[in-house]
Amino acid sequence: MKTKAVRLYGVNDLRLEEFDLPEITDGEILAQVISDSICMSTYKAANQGTAHKRVPDDIAENPVIVGHEFCGKIVKVGAEWKDKYKEGDKFVIQPALNYKGSLPRPDILTGT
Repeated sequence: MKTKAVRLYGVNDLRLEEFDLPEITDGEILAQVISDSICMSTYKAANQGTAHKRVPDDIAENPVIVGHEFCGKIVKVGAEWKDKYKEGDKFVIQPALNYKGSLPRPDILTGT
């Protein structure tokens, strides 16, 4: 499956690209992002590249998709999540929530 996204390769090196996605595994969910915001942390990541504490060191070879506050629709659900989510569910996520001093990965919040 082809997708299009803005990916970060280094300091101020952002590229809008179309690329193939691998098939999802049993522990994954494939989602279509409808809206994504650009916040100050995305701006900082673009300006600092690998010097940013949350940007991987190997983005030149393995670029990351920018943005972390988004909403959309679930397209495909891996076997491990089928009891909780279904294709067509809408969702919103902000994965860098500071809760009691940590940044845990929250589950996807769904709704209609």
